[in-house]
Amino acid sequence: MERCGRPAKYQYKCCSGFEEDLRAFNAYRGYQTPKCTRMISPFDECTETIFQSPTYAAFAPALASVNELREEGSTQAYAIFAPQSNEDEEVNEPSQALTHVVKGRYYVDDMKNGIQLETLDGQRKLYVTKFPYGVTAIDCVELVDADMECQSGVIHKIRRAIGTRNGNGNADSSSVLRFLQTHPETKAFAEDLPPQLKTNLGDVQSGKRYTVLAPRSQAWNTLKQKYTGAKLQKIAATHVLPGQICSGGLIGRTNYKLTVNEDRINIQCEVDPEDAQENRYMLTECGQRSMLLETDMSAANGVIHLIDEPVVPLSVWTLEELKNNEQCASRLKMTEFMKLLKECDLYMEENVDYAIIVPRDGSFVWWSKYKPFEEEYKRFQVDQEYRCEVARYHIVKSDDRPNNIGSFASHTMGHRTNNRDDYLYETTYFKKSPYGSQLYFHYSPIPEMRATEMDGASLYFTPRINVPASKNLSEILRERPDTTLTNKKTVEIDMETKQFSKNAPKNLYLVTTDDGWKDPRAKPTSANPYRPEFTMYKGELMEQFLLLHHIPLYLWGGDIGYFPPNSVHKFMSSVGVELTFWRDAQGVMRIGHDEMPRNKWPKIVQWNIPARDGMMWLLDGPLTCPDSVCQLLLEDIDFYDMYVSACQTSHLPNEPDAAADFRKKPLDIAARHPDDCTVILQHSETSVNLVEA
Repeated sequence: MERCGRPAKYQYKCCSGFEEDLRAFNAYRGYQTPKCTRMISPFDECTETIFQSPTYAAFAPALASVNELREEGSTQAYAIFAPQSNEDEEVNEPSQALTHVVKGRYYVDDMKNGIQLETLDGQRKLYVTKFPYGVTAIDCVELVDADMECQSGVIHKIRRAIGTRNGNGNADSSSVLRFLQTHPETKAFAEDLPPQLKTNLGDVQSGKRYTVLAPRSQAWNTLKQKYTGAKLQKIAATHVLPGQICSGGLIGRTNYKLTVNEDRINIQCEVDPEDAQENRYMLTECGQRSMLLETDMSAANGVIHLIDEPVVPLSVWTLEELKNNEQCASRLKMTEFMKLLKECDLYMEENVDYAIIVPRDGSFVWWSKYKPFEEEYKRFQVDQEYRCEVARYHIVKSDDRPNNIGSFASHTMGHRTNNRDDYLYETTYFKKSPYGSQLYFHYSPIPEMRATEMDGASLYFTPRINVPASKNLSEILRERPDTTLTNKKTVEIDMETKQFSKNAPKNLYLVTTDDGWKDPRAKPTSANPYRPEFTMYKGELMEQFLLLHHIPLYLWGGDIGYFPPNSVHKFMSSVGVELTFWRDAQGVMRIGHDEMPRNKWPKIVQWNIPARDGMMWLLDGPLTCPDSVCQLLLEDIDFYDMYVSACQTSHLPNEPDAAADFRKKPLDIAARHPDDCTVILQHSETSVNLVEA
């Protein structure tokens, strides 16, 4: 276990109810003898037990004046919290001693995290905190020895007195608000808290507790020269955290916490190498640091820590301030993107809220090494207008301002980017994983699943960078040499007008390659080398067939997509047939539906051909259209012909009985003797009937 970045050292002392006996022999014939040989009598008065302990003897006189402990014949048991002796924090008054006594025999195992113990003074309750490393604290004061029995109860030894800290016991601790208003170092800060937050900090009956990192008055007054009004109140609220957070619970090297207005701060703990003291600092996301000077000043509904300087959260910064602050950009690992934003006119309007997808500095390295976007990266290096298009492609505007996860609705959601006269979108997608939901903008994940708020903007950090497409689906189909056959059918049905432009960018078009249309059963000499589906559908049936290959969503697959290996997903096609996307353990994806044999499902041969109005995936074969959607009818054609024949004589060569044979098969006789016979087509009729295939 580490504490403030260093390995924790454990000091083992006597068990509860025992003390070291200095008169005991330490060794006998080389063997170490137990030191904790003196048993503390459980039959002594509690005051006497405390008085006999040199470390806690100073508390005994004040405790002796507590009448409840001296009542003869009383069966009431008490839990007593005895502080170590400290000249600056001694308990001299009986009223102070009452704060350290609780009715009931509470052992340390009985004191659960979050319970409140009512003291004898009747004006305050002690709040119990259990730290993860096993220590129990009462109003942020740690127990150093517990469960010592005495005649009228149980004694717990604590590190210092409750409610006093370095002479600050004169502050009114009836609530966090009253403490801030009466403490000489926090009065100025208390004045600028938002009105509703003041009400909450003063409401002890609500049961809610707060932690305040209160700046010194002199430092706060200096800050007020730069900020006023709502921004000043927002800064003040950043110093208030929900819940009670004791300094003893901040033992990690980094301790991330959310404030009441959802700003994120980091409280670091370090060990001073000179005096081995633990020092704690409050850090903002931009690296501004403020030291905790005094900690664990408790009030009835929370705790106050005094810091040397106020911190300014990123939520009151503007984007212009961030672009001009290289230190903060470096701290947030967004230096390259900030440089890009400074190069360009972003077309951002005043008093309009935006969401900005912010690529980290490593995103540009990822782009330079990702082969599918190699051409776009080369263009990004030399084309200034394209660079700015990429920058604006990461800035989106939404009616509901996507500044938190609750703002995102539906499976995917499009947000128009800041490129003028352009319908390029950013789409959001929620991916379900074993670790919970994951938010994506296109193929760029947002690992933190939260926004970093600014004045007028919400920042979503991603390890990738989104590359804008430059062509439409129809243009890509027309220009690719391996999609000519599907392109002809797409143009014939006018999918551009009927689907692509209407649904943009929510178009996933599953395109069969030219090789995929070839019938594997065909021979080199076959007149028609293509699958039956290539010729059997015409007109309306062809449109139904193409809509089977169209999904009204914008989906990324492959190594940057939403579909992990060994997973199954279902999406509804535009014709109303549910398609199953099955990616096996090797990463190969096949697509089919319930009426299609599994061994006939085509597989993806190329993912993610992005277009301005959608996405294209290439298949190695077409989907079979269900009969309920693409019902085929066959033509049953009958031909009826009526002929009249006549011969000049019945004496025909090689015909033994020409007259009789002519009556039975006139056409055959006439055909054998064309010089003597004549055949005339008198009537012809065709009959056509449609039957199901």
